[in-house]
Amino acid sequence: MSGLLVATVALPLLALLVILLLRLTPSTAARVAIGATGAAFVAALVILVVTAIDGPTSAVVTDGDGRAIFGFAADRVGGVLIVLTTFVGLIAQSFASRALLGDPRARRFHVLALALTAATTSVAIAATGSGLVVAWVATSLALVALVGHRAPWSPAVAARRRTGWSFAIGDLALVAAVVITIVTVGDIDLRTASTAAAALDAERIAGVNVLTIVAVLLVVAGAARSALIPIHRWLPSTLAAPTPVSALLHAGVVNGAGVLLIRCAPIFGSSVTAMTLAFVLGLSTALIATAVMLVRTDVKGALVWSTSGQMGFMVLQLGVGAFAAALFHIVGHALYKATMFLGAGGAISAHLRQGGRPHLGRSSAPTLRSTPLRLLVGLVVPLGAFALALFVIDPHLSAAATILIVVFGSLSIGRAANGWMSSSPFAAATSIGTAVLGVFAGAFGYVAGVAVFEHFVAGVVPDDVPAAVGPLWVALSLAVLALGVAIIALPRGPRGDELRRRVYVWLLSTGAAEPLDPVRRDAAPASIRQPAAARTAALITVGEPA
Repeated sequence: MSGLLVATVALPLLALLVILLLRLTPSTAARVAIGATGAAFVAALVILVVTAIDGPTSAVVTDGDGRAIFGFAADRVGGVLIVLTTFVGLIAQSFASRALLGDPRARRFHVLALALTAATTSVAIAATGSGLVVAWVATSLALVALVGHRAPWSPAVAARRRTGWSFAIGDLALVAAVVITIVTVGDIDLRTASTAAAALDAERIAGVNVLTIVAVLLVVAGAARSALIPIHRWLPSTLAAPTPVSALLHAGVVNGAGVLLIRCAPIFGSSVTAMTLAFVLGLSTALIATAVMLVRTDVKGALVWSTSGQMGFMVLQLGVGAFAAALFHIVGHALYKATMFLGAGGAISAHLRQGGRPHLGRSSAPTLRSTPLRLLVGLVVPLGAFALALFVIDPHLSAAATILIVVFGSLSIGRAANGWMSSSPFAAATSIGTAVLGVFAGAFGYVAGVAVFEHFVAGVVPDDVPAAVGPLWVALSLAVLALGVAIIALPRGPRGDELRRRVYVWLLSTGAAEPLDPVRRDAAPASIRQPAAARTAALITVGEPA
């Protein structure tokens, strides 16, 4: 089994070397890359089954005390993650073999995608802290090179530069964390991270607890990789990358905060400071990124900001100690975003084809636009559905995690239900009935998924996390958030309209990409050099009645 564990990393690297040494044509390189990644995916599936039945497996070099020096180790969490990374790599390589036909850099893409797959797989199963940081930095280098795939096109160059600087912040934080652990307690054996956490807790640097320092640095590293505020601007810039790169990024690499903090859960979960920081960054990102996503009019732009908001919610889950729920979110988000990015072009074409066609049984009844009905189906019914699902299934969540999942889950499913009714594909009664059924199906499906993951990783990640943010702070934070939304949405009259206009302009400006490379902006006309907020406000103001 140790051979299969090594093979999940070695097969993509071997294919990479074959492509480079034999100077294969792009089409042949694509076939080799797909074959190697597919074989790695099969090996990962076998490892997942074995770890689920027989427990952890490893391929490590140890010292005299049995402590890992180098190598790979997989438990149930690692098994899930390597299946996910190799599967996403396989799908992206297969899509790119068709999407990049005729691209002079197609071979380069396959080489870098293989390197990225090997690196992300290594992050998931590295047995030591030093091995983890090497794989983490390798992931950064491969992704930055992929983001600049269309260079020397200026947006691609700017995206590569911005992504590189943002990743450098996170990578330096992780390197610092690992160096501190090596200096104080030695290299961490991630198979026994709880032992390392206890050792770090007993050490001090300048009177500060070493565990707290390391845990906070882990959060900073995760924040940079998962595009959390304030290190989030690199993610919207990656729209300049080809669609296969976006799939690799949004379905795999951007989940870095979740992978890192779950793998280091005994360390991260022992620091109140780190978990509180994660909660604050996650809540801020979930709020702002989701709001920006709602005002975007382009498909890929909305998907990018949606990813940032989803990463915020994932880190929120980590901040309240819901590690299994966060792992479930990583898997679900990766599969969903890979599908959405790779199918974005087809979705637009389908929408254009269907836009002018009549919908049989479609109703434009005013009933479906009724505010009380929208509140009922979009808020009351989802809350009831989640309450019933939690009562029936009981995934053994903490109080804080329960509040978080019920609130955010209800808002997400309620918005989808309202969107369904707005499209009114059937008669009014049928549209309402199917929306309600969809709400209950979504609530029960999500809670059941969380329960399955809770059971599957029981004993691998901590069940009880004393340092997690408590239910009182979660409820208070959500109440303040709801109050802020009400202050913006409820006021009527000119002042309320002006407030909402300003918020809308700010969100558009926040989500807008820079029009020019910052280095060359001074060479642009004055009308282009004006701030993004001023440009957006001007666009909105033009054409308004006096």
